[in-house]
Amino acid sequence: MSLALSVALVPGITEAKDAGKDVSQPKIEVLPKAKENMNDRSMKPAKVESDSNATILDEKGKEVGKRSFKSNTRSKDTMMQAAAATRVVTVLAVADEEYRAQYSDWQTRIQNAVESADNAFYRDHNIDFQVKALGNWSSQGSNASAILSDLSNDWSGYSYDFVVGFTRDANFDAGGIAYVYSSAPSGSAFSVNLDQGTTNTWHAAQHEFSHNFGLGHDPQGSGIRCIMNYDYSYSVDYWDQDHDNQIEQNEYWYGN
Repeated sequence: MSLALSVALVPGITEAKDAGKDVSQPKIEVLPKAKENMNDRSMKPAKVESDSNATILDEKGKEVGKRSFKSNTRSKDTMMQAAAATRVVTVLAVADEEYRAQYSDWQTRIQNAVESADNAFYRDHNIDFQVKALGNWSSQGSNASAILSDLSNDWSGYSYDFVVGFTRDANFDAGGIAYVYSSAPSGSAFSVNLDQGTTNTWHAAQHEFSHNFGLGHDPQGSGIRCIMNYDYSYSVDYWDQDHDNQIEQNEYWYGN
């Protein structure tokens, strides 16, 4: 039996009338926690494809600082790939109070998680996720679904393509959770990931970003090696052909 959990959208996403945008109520998909918490708290620097500047936001969304991130992939091959990149998408990454209390370097950690999740999107689809803002978030909710709704309520109305939360909230009963859109969302796309160690967390983030592009799951027990199959979600960083095709079809929902 699949562990997939699909539920109706909880309150917090307002309808919009933008032509060509998704104003329907998207599904929620839940990724179970990893069977093994790798507890790898040390970080290997993720590949950062482009120099970027990020705004630091407090819990009310007010700017309180700036951070700069430098590219560390200046080889000839990566520079040629960067020149050929078809999409640059913007990300607001936020950490809740429990996450920030655990890690004094929380800004670096969540930026690193997004950049690690971005590697396969960049490698296979020329999509470059760039963290443009880092936010302080106060997560509220009795379970993962409610916490995702809280993220949407707190951070709707910003101009970023993706808003991704990172949490250590004891009520977050999943490895990750995201809205699954059937067409381009009218605003930002939302997801939340549980801190499960460095490697498990970025795998979950890649899985949830994939849901934001409209991807569903592969059947468990099917043997399909894909990050959208629960059997491999924490061990591979690639998609099967059908999901690759779907990303290619939907990549224009975000960025430029």
